[in-house]
Amino acid sequence: MQREVVALFTSSENNFLLSGDIQKSVSEGKVRAYRCRNCDHKQVDIQVFCSRCYSGNLELMDVKGAGKVLTYTIQQVAPEQFMNDVPYAWVIVELEDAVRITGWIPFIASKNDLKIGQRVRLVKSYRTGRVFEKV
Repeated sequence: MQREVVALFTSSENNFLLSGDIQKSVSEGKVRAYRCRNCDHKQVDIQVFCSRCYSGNLELMDVKGAGKVLTYTIQQVAPEQFMNDVPYAWVIVELEDAVRITGWIPFIASKNDLKIGQRVRLVKSYRTGRVFEKV
């Protein structure tokens, strides 16, 4: 069996992020991101260059896991790994460090349960994906 490891290196010698590191940080309730040293743009996706200025001069940083809901959709039918958590809200959150990420909030059944602008925080979880809770 052939195994694939995804590792993308940034311009500094020891500044890289493996896909397994991302999953570990998510389960610990942490967010790792890249910050461009040229334009200060922050992004959470694994990158080899800045999506704004295209520089390869990136550094890893920890991002605060609190922010506000920008938009969401309520899921009534879910993939197998989320089946016991429906309904839930799939959210786009703008974190305090001006980074936008996606995640989910369990047991949100209607628009009355979650408002745009609601403060949320990332929680430690064994579940799939980034799990948020209302603050």
